[in-house]
Amino acid sequence: MISFDVSKEWVIRIPVDMPAVKKAAEDLSHYIGLLQEQAGLAQKPPSIKDTSEKFPDTGGTMIFLHIQQESREKNGFSWRIGKEGIEIKGESDRGLCNGVFDFLGAVGFIWSEPDKEILPSLDKTKPQEYSLKESYAYHLSNPDTIRRRLLFSREEPPKKWKSLILWAVRNQIDTLVFSIQSTILDNRGDSKGKNFFAKSFQKAFSKLQYSPETLLDLAESYAMTIELGGWDLSLFVPRRYFVFNREMFRMDDGKRDKEYNFCPTSPDTIRLLKSEAAKVFRSHPEILVYHLWPDLGHEKAWCSCPTCRAFTVEEQNRIAVNAAADTLAEINPHGRISYYENPPRKGDIELRPNLFRVNCLPGEPGAEAGGWFITTG
Repeated sequence: MISFDVSKEWVIRIPVDMPAVKKAAEDLSHYIGLLQEQAGLAQKPPSIKDTSEKFPDTGGTMIFLHIQQESREKNGFSWRIGKEGIEIKGESDRGLCNGVFDFLGAVGFIWSEPDKEILPSLDKTKPQEYSLKESYAYHLSNPDTIRRRLLFSREEPPKKWKSLILWAVRNQIDTLVFSIQSTILDNRGDSKGKNFFAKSFQKAFSKLQYSPETLLDLAESYAMTIELGGWDLSLFVPRRYFVFNREMFRMDDGKRDKEYNFCPTSPDTIRLLKSEAAKVFRSHPEILVYHLWPDLGHEKAWCSCPTCRAFTVEEQNRIAVNAAADTLAEINPHGRISYYENPPRKGDIELRPNLFRVNCLPGEPGAEAGGWFITTG
């Protein structure tokens, strides 16, 4: 079985001008330093040298970090350890971060929950060496449908967000998803750039030592992607309109009900949905992926009015998400939207090309295998 000898004078070699790679290298150096300390060694953690610095060939003491390309749509990686050193490659800076933490996981580190890390067990017979279960790893990029994402609960207090982001990084989660409800819904459509957290969240952050911008910078430092949405489709049909036009809302047992979803066959509903969606899409041009699902726990609670009865609940959902997708295509041709449908259905309502399906929602059995994690709130 191959082992990682922490007593060697390891040096980490990184590409020039790649902030996320440097961040991953700093973490790698830190964790190797923890192992050296655990082994009772007095030496300093590995130094970090970029490829612009002249450095003599040091044989087996080198850890090489490489990037194949810079597109963050790719998150795959590979690593191998041998007598001549260690090499970790990423398909992108994000993939490289994944490779670093996958290697550390193979050494024995565990990050089971935020603010908790478990160091590898120390073999007293070989206190300077840590056994690895494997000498190499190779992981291709995940397709969009199973990209690893962490959805922040609407109830999650901001004071936990920093530790959650760091936990996500160490567990190779590539994307953070925040509810649209936590964003600034600015009727003027002004672009807020990175600052998309609501005023109520701003107030909560004011009590902390870091701001929403700081947290987004932390995510960016690890090349993480930010997306918006979740069970947020109904936010585009505000409940206050129930007083003015009940026909916009779903019918249940012959009566209009403003709770849960809406009536997707009402022209007024679709016009409002498009108008409200446009405000969000224009306010956040930096967001390329949205997640728009029916109300939590009521994904099948759609309308039974005479017009809607001609459509299944899946088709009603498709009518709604198609309207949002049309709006996004006009504002941001590169943007995409996920919708929920399980199992996939055939019907007369064709889906727009900028939609992709989620077949398992966060919190459901099997969701994590499908790439979805959710905070507890």
